[in-house]
Amino acid sequence: MPDEERLLLERARDGDMDAFADFVRHFERRVRTVLFRILDDARDVEEATQDTFVQAWRHLDRFRGDAAPFTWLYRIATNEALQRRRRARVETVEFSDEHAPTDDRSFDAGELRTLLVEEIRALPFEYRTALVLRDLEGLSNEEVAEALDMSLAATKSRIHRARMALRARLDQAQGTLSE
Repeated sequence: MPDEERLLLERARDGDMDAFADFVRHFERRVRTVLFRILDDARDVEEATQDTFVQAWRHLDRFRGDAAPFTWLYRIATNEALQRRRRARVETVEFSDEHAPTDDRSFDAGELRTLLVEEIRALPFEYRTALVLRDLEGLSNEEVAEALDMSLAATKSRIHRARMALRARLDQAQGTLSE
């Protein structure tokens, strides 16, 4: 498939709009999924998805081919998310007792998934981004480093720290449940 993806990019670079439209259709869902896991607002996700493909179109000449097309595209998407995050106002929400568990029951799969998503979103942005790309999207450490424009060592460190922070948050949530 990467050869087909590269061919679509080459054709798009030569001005073939249909090839770029096929490229967008091929990757739109994956880009939206990554952005949804990184950004907090659905409107931001939609806008960032569109802006990702606009930037990809504008910078087709920058795709050198040494990375897989989706790695190049995730880098653009991650940069879009970073820009939106920098521009966003920080909104805080008071934690109230209504959100605290009231009994000592176990989670069902849906509740566990919701808890996990909430805890991932609560991670610092730079940790969340690395964790999403590595553990949820399945990119290799090298691909995450490329997408985030970081050294491999810094990427591995960030992924490790994200996992440790997530583990601590989940342990804390579990301790809250058992009290």
